[in-house]
Amino acid sequence: MAAADLHISDVVFKWSKENTKTFIRLRQEHSDLFTGAKNTALYGWRFILEKMDLSSKITPVQAKKKWDNLKKKYKECKHPGSGEGMNNGKPTAETWPWFVLMDEMLGQRPSISPPVLISSLPDDEPQPGCSFVEPTQEAEQQERAGIDQSQTKKRKNKSDPLLELLKEDMARQKEWEERRDAEDRARSDRLFNLLEKFIDKM
Repeated sequence: MAAADLHISDVVFKWSKENTKTFIRLRQEHSDLFTGAKNTALYGWRFILEKMDLSSKITPVQAKKKWDNLKKKYKECKHPGSGEGMNNGKPTAETWPWFVLMDEMLGQRPSISPPVLISSLPDDEPQPGCSFVEPTQEAEQQERAGIDQSQTKKRKNKSDPLLELLKEDMARQKEWEERRDAEDRARSDRLFNLLEKFIDKM
């Protein structure tokens, strides 16, 4: 087989630290080329490889694979599995050389660091896994944000039909439970009275 018959994909390219650093920086600088639309990434990888003078050594598919591997390693370092210690030989955020560069680019994305959600229903009891803001804290936060208190009162006075329906249903449920508890107590009292009478006759 002649050297001319070799394809780019048949030759393994060894990424140097400088090449990897440049690759990450160019991907960050030209993130607008990767919109998610069909084939845009292909053109983006070609552009980056041409900028690096590697278009004759690496295909866009290989560049994408390199990027996918970097992202995967970044996510593993950012959120290591529970119970994984530092002595297992795997890179960590402190030891992996590309963590800081990758974190600059990916660290604030919702897929990496999801936003915190806070309940907007003040009458709700907090459930596991949700944040709860005390009413006094909410007022302080609104003051800091410059929200007019009269606007928030107007918002609270508006009745939402679905919310009203849920409140009515909850009230009926509570009433039914209280009635059931009272009936259970009355039954228990009657049973104890019968038992006392039975014991007294013995």
